[in-house]
Amino acid sequence: MAVRKVAVTLPEELYTLVEQARSVEHRSRSEIIQEALRTHFGEPTYRPTDEERAALVAALDAAQADPESLREWSDVRKDLTGQK
Repeated sequence: MAVRKVAVTLPEELYTLVEQARSVEHRSRSEIIQEALRTHFGEPTYRPTDEERAALVAALDAAQADPESLREWSDVRKDLTGQK
């Protein structure tokens, strides 16, 4: 995918929002603004549900407590989709 660099002027309140999101999400300014543009123009972005977030946190906690419990993503995906 080709990439172009652009300069954007933002009002102070938008700049502050971008910087806060960047800090909290540990992402680049470009990533935050690209996601905002994709959302504006209708490209779907993935937003996990509260249940998905809770499951992820639980899985990460379990992995830290017992690294041997880690599973291959293909196996996890089969469980999630009901495949055998």
